[in-house]
Amino acid sequence: MKSLNHMLIAPLLISIIAAGCASTDGKNVFGTVDSGLATVGQTAQTGRAVIEAGKTAATGVPASKAGLTNALVSQLGVTQQQALGGAGAIFQVAKAKMAPQAFNNLSQSISGMPEILAAAPQVSQPLPGAPSVNGVGGTVNSMASLASSFQQLNLSPNMVNQFIPVVVDYVKNASGPMTANLLQSALTMP
Repeated sequence: MKSLNHMLIAPLLISIIAAGCASTDGKNVFGTVDSGLATVGQTAQTGRAVIEAGKTAATGVPASKAGLTNALVSQLGVTQQQALGGAGAIFQVAKAKMAPQAFNNLSQSISGMPEILAAAPQVSQPLPGAPSVNGVGGTVNSMASLASSFQQLNLSPNMVNQFIPVVVDYVKNASGPMTANLLQSALTMP
């Protein structure tokens, strides 16, 4: 990345200096510098877009979500798409169980949350006949929903218990321990 910046900016600076030196009245120097700075800004934006596109093309996952998915891939040996879908399923359950403001705070600290949520496989219905005593049925349904989502991602339902600590740890680093504890509470049985 550093060499890319040097390759793009060095020729521009040379042309700015040359144009400034060639100017005889001194007035054109500032116009040339302004124009050059605008070009540098445009070049930087183009460079960032190329880098982002390269990351997306290489992994199939937009760079904004790559931090969490890369953690899941490296720690659990799953694919990028499985990591993204599994994280999305976990956050879907958390969204349903957390207070709206708490989930909003969590969402703001995780880059690309709408796309992560959208990557979760769709689960048809909660577990039929599950009891709902003091909220326990909701947790049973949530875990059944996660297991079903993971099966749709060609992952063993047992992987849910491996994903959750990685996701919670990532949230702890991104949002702090309080948000991570709220997430953990939403994902575990009372």
